[in-house]
Amino acid sequence: MTAFNPATDIPSQIDTLEKLAAWLGSALFTINPTLVVIEGAGYTERACQANNFWVAADAKTRMIVRFSLEVSPDQASGSNKNWTYIQPLSNTALPASFKAN
Repeated sequence: MTAFNPATDIPSQIDTLEKLAAWLGSALFTINPTLVVIEGAGYTERACQANNFWVAADAKTRMIVRFSLEVSPDQASGSNKNWTYIQPLSNTALPASFKAN
């Protein structure tokens, strides 16, 4: 797992869930750029993807973030919040560049 300290590792400029989602997607994609997971019979995809895309239809740039996270089998009988059953993608440390404003 990639551990982090929310008090010191998340930049202070991240003050909305949307900014947090963008930061998280970028961080996971940066440390796991080639990690591929099985999502179905004969179907694989990158575990995390994040990038900016120009959308001509409304003339805006949009960040698209995609995660594919493994869920522990314990979730089926557990009573904890669903995010507590998510399994780590890797043991890669959070790069210092993600900790600064």
